[in-house]
Amino acid sequence: MLPANGYRPRLADTRVGYFVTALKDFSQGVEEDRFVRYINRWQLEKADPSAAVSPPKKPIVFWIEKTVPFRYRQPVREGIEAWNEAFQKAGFSSAIEVRQQPDQTDWDPEDVNYNTFRWITAGAGFAMGPSRVNPRTGQILDADIIFDGDFLQFWRREYENFTPQAVAVLTDGPSAAAGLLPAGSSDRSLHANACLCGGCMLFAGHARETALAATALAVAGNGLSEADREKLVVQGLKLVSMHEVGHTLGLRHNFKGSSLLSLADINDPAKTGAGASTSVMDYIPANIMPKGRAQGDYYTPRLGPYDHWAIEYGYKPIAAGNPQGELAELEKIAGRSGEPQLAYSTDEDTQPGDPDPMSNRFDLGSDPLEFARARAELVAQVMPTLVERMTAKDPSGKTPGYERVRQAFGVLLTAHGNAMNFAARLVGGLHTSRAHRGDPAAPAPFRVVDAQKQRDALTLLEQQMFSAQPFSFPPELYNQLVSTRWSHWGSNETDREDYPVHEVVLMWQDRVLGRLLDPLTLSRVRDSELKVPADQDAFTTAELLDRLTKAILSEVDTVQPGEYTVRKPAIPSVRRSLQRSYVTRLSNLALATSGTPDAQVIAAAQLRALDTKIGALLAKGDVKLDDYSRAHLAEIQARIKKVLDASVTLPRL
Repeated sequence: MLPANGYRPRLADTRVGYFVTALKDFSQGVEEDRFVRYINRWQLEKADPSAAVSPPKKPIVFWIEKTVPFRYRQPVREGIEAWNEAFQKAGFSSAIEVRQQPDQTDWDPEDVNYNTFRWITAGAGFAMGPSRVNPRTGQILDADIIFDGDFLQFWRREYENFTPQAVAVLTDGPSAAAGLLPAGSSDRSLHANACLCGGCMLFAGHARETALAATALAVAGNGLSEADREKLVVQGLKLVSMHEVGHTLGLRHNFKGSSLLSLADINDPAKTGAGASTSVMDYIPANIMPKGRAQGDYYTPRLGPYDHWAIEYGYKPIAAGNPQGELAELEKIAGRSGEPQLAYSTDEDTQPGDPDPMSNRFDLGSDPLEFARARAELVAQVMPTLVERMTAKDPSGKTPGYERVRQAFGVLLTAHGNAMNFAARLVGGLHTSRAHRGDPAAPAPFRVVDAQKQRDALTLLEQQMFSAQPFSFPPELYNQLVSTRWSHWGSNETDREDYPVHEVVLMWQDRVLGRLLDPLTLSRVRDSELKVPADQDAFTTAELLDRLTKAILSEVDTVQPGEYTVRKPAIPSVRRSLQRSYVTRLSNLALATSGTPDAQVIAAAQLRALDTKIGALLAKGDVKLDDYSRAHLAEIQARIKKVLDASVTLPRL
């Protein structure tokens, strides 16, 4: 048994993001759920209880392990000590002490008596901040931050190919529409369990974001300068250190942290004195702006207001012996949750079926559409000179192989696809709030995303995801996307030595399309029609399906008279792949294998209209279609007819 030490557990509140220790009290009344939830936190007591700000009797001491490279010890130290600013506001000076492990010690970093920042070389690409907690009180007894040295590696083999499963994880996990889970189910434990078990998925995404920044900076200049490289590493290392220390203090993720300020404000030094994010507990992407825009810090350098507020809730000393007074003080602190800079959303709020488009991993800014446009512009600027810059000689005179081009290409496509996925979340979206009734400035728990905003999101997706233009790269580029050619331990072979162009493009298009046509999205769009007063504008299922059909199969209406060839087809190959995917999904809706009753009947109506239009196009005498386009349209029409014929056997609606 752990000895009694006077530690006072503190009750948890859903408005403030702490890991919790939950116990069940069977003496609770029938009106209670019987769970008692304590936040996980360290025991901090003032050395001078009468002072407004006092050092603690016993500080939280972190040791920087001797394995941390010397040149990076300072940003690690700064990341750990950054939390002292929050503790200062909560009444503690020097609550955290950072010490350097000497080269010779008589203790081991595994020792539970020492909290350490450990640098490992497992090649696993992760960082984590696990802690040991008293299961009766929530008191944190020991914590260690484990940091993989692969953080410094910008280029990785896994950037050469992304599988549908990998893309699903990048975009918040598999969903029913992605074909990876049964309809009606979702893997809500994908990120939540990782977080609750002490794992943090920040690291892999952060490395990919740093690779994006390195690619953009290399293309913008004459290669990646040593100054930019060092700035990227140091700023990123400090941010990841702050994030992981936050976990060891008891804090959970807050995926709304980066959504308060606009991109313009984030890159305006006069407006980011408090940091670009309200919280370092978000997964914050690299802040890289296209040419012609103001450029701020690559990574936010300091804690945000949410971090200060969360530490106040967890650690502010409250007079002992007055339970009611303590509850009142905690309620007063948590009651500020309605303030925009204190918005909180965590892992279980950021799954594929969750409604809030502002709760994302690796998004930036208050407008997902502006972020998506900026990323699309950045990728478009970088692509034309990608090969030239990525194969330029480094300072040592060595010329990188073409595999660097393939890795950078994968990072750029991922940046583009991820940003468009954020835009897609606006469709059928609901803004959410954890604030309680009566909290000052508290918004309603749910607010339907403005109908025009949803339409704007669709317009952007039509231009940047469902069009062939963003994926129209020079043919010579495809012939320079070479996989790494090593075969030894620690290396992995790619599925294809050459680049699977159509598969990769369709993979991203289909992921975004799947989000729009996911049963949960369609159900939410339908429900939102009732959540908006009848005299106000609302985005509807009928509008969604009509716009998707017109955008994805636009050639059925717009192909001009003339003679087309297989080298210059009426419908480009990238578009044909997308059209097949869409018609398959539309058919599934019409056959009631997914979606809602409204979606079913509208999908059937869309298919009937397509059948008529395709038949008319194929019969036109002044349009001589190429073999690819004619066969493609004929096959789509045949499938549509079978779906419409099969629908008569369905049960009555």
